[in-house]
Amino acid sequence: MKKSEKPNFFNKERLITSLKGEDSSRLKEILKIPKKEKILFVLDDSFFKNLKQVVVFTDKNIYWNINNAIYRSNMEGTDTKTRGEASIDNKSLKDVSIFSRNIKDIMVVYLISENVQLMIPFSNFNNESSLTLLFYEHVTNYGGKYRPNTTANEKIFSALSQSNEIVSISIAAVIFNLMSYFMAALFLLNLVFDLFIVNREIALYTFVLLKASSIIFGSRKSMYFYLMLIILTPIMIYWINSFGSLAYGTPIYIIFSAVFLALGVFDFDKIFKYIVFALAIVSIVLMIRNIFA
Repeated sequence: MKKSEKPNFFNKERLITSLKGEDSSRLKEILKIPKKEKILFVLDDSFFKNLKQVVVFTDKNIYWNINNAIYRSNMEGTDTKTRGEASIDNKSLKDVSIFSRNIKDIMVVYLISENVQLMIPFSNFNNESSLTLLFYEHVTNYGGKYRPNTTANEKIFSALSQSNEIVSISIAAVIFNLMSYFMAALFLLNLVFDLFIVNREIALYTFVLLKASSIIFGSRKSMYFYLMLIILTPIMIYWINSFGSLAYGTPIYIIFSAVFLALGVFDFDKIFKYIVFALAIVSIVLMIRNIFA
């Protein structure tokens, strides 16, 4: 038998409409999919597009191994709850309604009925409407006589959507954030009361280090925020030091620290997304101008 050629990494897609050879066999083995079931398509949410975090749709079931997915069912008077890898029979989805919601940078798809509540988070998909439509088409085609109780399902979704259970909060991230705010508070006391508790540059770099650590341990701020933070902090330090003995240093330090304290508390992720986009355009324009000047 001819060995299947491994696809190029850059040509892989997150929506896979046909799996062949080793990938199909490997997925069936990992998710315990019977050989007789036909894989219709796969949603690959793994960071490196290597089929490590997937939702697999077959002609009989939906399978997934998404870490924070939550599946609750009430079948024949038995309540069950599963987090992580699980599966659900297509026929049990005949009365579900399908919803979606963005929680920070995570897109959550909900399949909701009185007996079934399935919540699947996606980190690497961008088109919410297309993702929701894929689930809807599968349910209507393979769920039997599709008759959702929309009014009742909307009430259940409204209650579930108020909970952030699907997005787990890392205790380590909270600790690092609190430490960064403490460092910023010491920095402000140093400036306002001239206590010299900690060196100004050390305080700012420590603040950046603690914020970066909170990313690693699951902070829910977007990368746009931290990109601006990491870029602007050294620039601001260089700029303030260049004033020497002038009186501008202290007010700029106070404003800088206060701004990032506020940004750490409130959600300005979308604003930073557009700022980064605008700065990229400005940089390209300036580069072209310098080339042809």
